[in-house]
Amino acid sequence: MPIESQPTDDGHIAEPPSENRPFERAEGDRPAEPTRFELEHPHAELGPPGTVPLLRLPVEKITPDVGLNDWLAKDPYATTITPTGELTTRAATAHKYGSSAQSVTAYGTSGNINVWPTFVEYSDEFSLGQLNLTRGSGTGQQTVEVGHQVYKDLYGDWVPHLFIFYTTNGYTQSGDNLGGYNQNVSGWVQVSNTLFPGALSSPLSTFGGTQYQMGLKVQLWLGNWWIQVNGVWMGYYPATLFNSSGLRSQADAVLWYGEVVDTGNDPATTRTDMGSGRWPYQGWQQCAYMNNLLYQSDTLGTMLPYRGLAWSSHPNCYTLEDHFASEDPSWGSYCWWGGSGRNSSCP
Repeated sequence: MPIESQPTDDGHIAEPPSENRPFERAEGDRPAEPTRFELEHPHAELGPPGTVPLLRLPVEKITPDVGLNDWLAKDPYATTITPTGELTTRAATAHKYGSSAQSVTAYGTSGNINVWPTFVEYSDEFSLGQLNLTRGSGTGQQTVEVGHQVYKDLYGDWVPHLFIFYTTNGYTQSGDNLGGYNQNVSGWVQVSNTLFPGALSSPLSTFGGTQYQMGLKVQLWLGNWWIQVNGVWMGYYPATLFNSSGLRSQADAVLWYGEVVDTGNDPATTRTDMGSGRWPYQGWQQCAYMNNLLYQSDTLGTMLPYRGLAWSSHPNCYTLEDHFASEDPSWGSYCWWGGSGRNSSCP
């Protein structure tokens, strides 16, 4: 679509922060390659000059039996399918976390997320790794979120996508300028002609093989929450979406974490994986990681090491092992995160 056709506060598309560095291969004793997104590949067909990409969801493949507001939200209730095509009725959502959070005044955050072809058991379940900038509590909580997600009912497939999400009301209502995923609701302003919310990523990490990661950064810049992916400014959420006690001028907490939605009447825990499905003790080339985690401590752009507190809602199912005091020269502040879901200790 034409970039200027997007609704903005003043009728103009904002200019991004000056930093726009290429995302390069990570060296050291644990090297990693940058994953690429579908329009970054050499033979991808880009739109005409002056246009930006818009994800067109395959409506014929997305058929959850819910209202629009539920579908736009983070945990719809639905008649769902398994990857083998079996129909099942689901309810009673439970969010499960391998999480970390730092309560601190922040104007942004940055880091890398190791990306995997994560297994998800049912179409209304998702598995993700993400960052989150937040302020407020209850229905006053406001967030800007970015990460990597498998979610069949949202995208129509079982493969990982880059995603963004925001809420202005503690996840209580979704819709235009209220909150929701990607470009499914108004609020997001797309700037890049190659990177866009909902994009497919490839290649992905393999056990015992090459590791791939994506670099993320969020920065409050001249009244907009800008999102950078692999060194490219993808676009922004205008801070005017948020109120003065929320994200209008700052965040009061930074989070980096994994999350799984476990839905259904089945009393057993889902088999959906978090991250790679492996555990922190299995380490390099087995478990998912997040590294070089920083937060922006002032409006001048000062970046400090992230020192989050780790927490796992269901530690026998999913967990996060922090190394946020690490002095590792190539990984900085980092964590291992993930888990298998249902197992002998997590029935």
